Amino acid sequence: MMMLLSTSQVAIANSGGKTGASTNGCGCHGGGSGQVAPTLTGLPSVGWEAGTTYSLSIGGSGTPSGTKGGFNLDANIGTFSNPGSNAKLQSGEVTHSNKNTRSWTVDWTAPSTGAGTATFTLAVNFVNGNGATSGDGWGTDSWSRTEYVDTGNNPPEAQNVVFVPTAPTRATGLAVDYDYYDEDGDSEQGTQIRWTLDGLNVGSLNDQTSVSTNWLSKGQVWTCTVTVKDGSEQGEPVEIGPVTIGNTLPIARNLDLTPEDPLDTDTLRLDYDYYDTDGDPQQNSEVRWYLDGARIPELDDEDRVSSLMIRSGDEWEASVTPHDGDDYGVTKFTGVVVIGASNNPPSATVYVSPVGNARTDDALQVHVGWTDPDGDSVEATEIRWFRDGTQVSAYNDLTVVMSESTSKGESWVSRARVNDGLLWSDWAESAAVRIQNTPPSVTSIEMLPSGSLTTSMNLSVVWEQSDVDGDAESGSQVRWWVNGEWVREYDGMLEIPASETVRDQSWSVQVVPGDGDDLGNSMKTSSRQIENGAPGQMVVRLGNGDSGYAGEPEGMPAAPTLPANSLSALVIQTSAVDLDGEPVSFHVAWARNGFTVADLDGETLVPADRLEPGQTWTATVTASDPWGLSSVEEVELTIANVPPTALFSTSPEPPVAGAFITLDASMSADLDGEVTHYLWDVDGASLTGQMVQVQLGMGSHSVTLTVVDDMGDTGFASSSIVFGEVTTVTGLQVSLSGNQVNLAWDWEGDETTFRVYRSTSAFTSIGHGVAGEPLMTGLDSVGETSETSWSETAPVAAHLHYAVTAEVEGFEVLWLFQLDNTGTIDATEAPSSMDVEPTGSITVMSIPLTLLMFLVGLASIGLTLFGRRRDA
Repeated sequence: MMMLLSTSQVAIANSGGKTGASTNGCGCHGGGSGQVAPTLTGLPSVGWEAGTTYSLSIGGSGTPSGTKGGFNLDANIGTFSNPGSNAKLQSGEVTHSNKNTRSWTVDWTAPSTGAGTATFTLAVNFVNGNGATSGDGWGTDSWSRTEYVDTGNNPPEAQNVVFVPTAPTRATGLAVDYDYYDEDGDSEQGTQIRWTLDGLNVGSLNDQTSVSTNWLSKGQVWTCTVTVKDGSEQGEPVEIGPVTIGNTLPIARNLDLTPEDPLDTDTLRLDYDYYDTDGDPQQNSEVRWYLDGARIPELDDEDRVSSLMIRSGDEWEASVTPHDGDDYGVTKFTGVVVIGASNNPPSATVYVSPVGNARTDDALQVHVGWTDPDGDSVEATEIRWFRDGTQVSAYNDLTVVMSESTSKGESWVSRARVNDGLLWSDWAESAAVRIQNTPPSVTSIEMLPSGSLTTSMNLSVVWEQSDVDGDAESGSQVRWWVNGEWVREYDGMLEIPASETVRDQSWSVQVVPGDGDDLGNSMKTSSRQIENGAPGQMVVRLGNGDSGYAGEPEGMPAAPTLPANSLSALVIQTSAVDLDGEPVSFHVAWARNGFTVADLDGETLVPADRLEPGQTWTATVTASDPWGLSSVEEVELTIANVPPTALFSTSPEPPVAGAFITLDASMSADLDGEVTHYLWDVDGASLTGQMVQVQLGMGSHSVTLTVVDDMGDTGFASSSIVFGEVTTVTGLQVSLSGNQVNLAWDWEGDETTFRVYRSTSAFTSIGHGVAGEPLMTGLDSVGETSETSWSETAPVAAHLHYAVTAEVEGFEVLWLFQLDNTGTIDATEAPSSMDVEPTGSITVMSIPLTLLMFLVGLASIGLTLFGRRRDA
């Protein structure tokens, strides 16, 4: 662990408790303020009461995690007592007595009245137990409580006291309603309600908000007194009333006219039941009779109608308005009865035309016949229409159903009955009429294309047809006529290929419309002549002359197999067919990036020296016949960039394990531009530059080179570099004699140069093994020798770390193996004549040495990469 030291003095933490921190915090702990949120529970919720003791609980939440911590609690008034087993009183404050918990308790007793506001300040510290101040956290908070003052109780009030309903009867019942209000917010407890009937208290209704209907009778006088209470005090009594129980309206029910099916010889009688909630007898109830909706005054208050007043077909109804001597109730009606007769009914016959089957464009008409055994004439006729068994009410009593209302496949039936003035006949029903299909008709037809026709055009037909049934087109017949003759081999064809047409022929087309069931009337276009056509079937190929063109039948080149580039000329190949057999000539016009290139007009190729990656070339080819008719075809392409080629070499060869090797990408090339970026990936590490140096250990290492050209295209090359074992000194021994540091080691190779490196931080932390790690490159050697030993005077009184490297084949192997070519000596006890200030002390050297060790730590990685260069 590396620390940057400060010369500032800070307080030292005390595991046995500390005071004075509740305001200033715990600055001695390196984690910093705000990492802990203190908690203090048990304080009075409203305000403190003089002499009252409150039990407080202390804790917190935050980091670091664990069970160790401490606190300091102080209050400006009152006294603390009874600290828990993990807390203690000290200098009038409370603090922890050990560091092995994060929760504590203590009692606080409030001062005498008038002491003012109590303010509690608390600091809580959580520690990680590492024996140092680093990594700890702390936080502070405060709470204030004022003195509680009893202001006394205010009595409650009963507001908005009313009877419900305001005009009661025995039927509605009687209740009291009110709003409870208490200035102190106290709940309602012990409210009294008292009822009086005709001036006498009704004790059985005490504290009841409603009066049962069993207590109520018309004419009674009631009062009610409400006295609300909040549990300790009553409010002022509020009396309402008096209120008088009113009359309940009487009811007429179960009205009935007898007999149930009266004839014109019967007497019509009215029966009903009278009911009154108050028990009042019926007095002066009103009975009214109605004939065909009109009141008959001479029958008022009668309970029957004589047969002398009844005729067959009359519609009679009666009503009753009950009266109890005080009020009328709601008027009730019996409902209408129709007087029957002994007349014989007529009979009816029905049929619909067209008879049997009809089409969707036919209207349906019903024909109704009748006979009457009494010789009576028909006074009325009713007609009903049914579609697929469902009545269509819109056609009630109509004799005709229009064709717009019928659809194919429907089945229609008509029913009718007749009336002789007294009786209706039975319903008569017609035979079913089935709606059949109506053939479609052509409304428009056109032979395409419009305008002049040539032998290069396909002929096609489009038409529109209508169908009253809404059927879609199906099974229509298409017939083609050439020079006035029906050519049956073209039947059913919607399009005639251009190859079937010949100049000067006359063509027309005929359509017989179909809807899947029937064929309708046909329609035919007028004849149109085939005229001379421009050359067609143009094929244009544009690409490099060496980009993979191959001969096709009749000499037409195939499409290029590779994108066109700027390395060879851009060549155009064209062909066209004149269906009239005329010779064809071609003309080519060129445009680059949308601008005409006039000097290439008529040329069939663009030289390579005029091509660049990214250019867009357009060739417009015009094919013409001797009559001046022409066709134009345009082709466009963009000159593609040729990706760069990635190549690299390594030196030295073979490479020396543990020493720097050079990766050189100067052999990479771009044929139509330049390489702008060199990107390396060595065992997952990224480097840039045309040439880089890397230091690698024993084993196989993956190297990938990516080159980027000026158009952004890339090329790749990958290789594996295999290193043998790292050659280094072994058995390094470091000893101290007085103030002299002595190094000795073993070497099994040829005579070579050794270099000695020294640091006050360890070179490696991987332990002994065969892999090793690179020497940090931020250090300079402190010695060089061709011997297998070396010594120096200890430069500082500290732990010194040494590493010894060797040159192999002229390259220094900067690779470390703990216990082989690295060693450590404790020089802290060197004689006092030395510089005894250890590296890292706060002296003139301390700051640069601290920064140096920090940089050394950053440089100590598994792969040391040199020669890093970043390109723009």
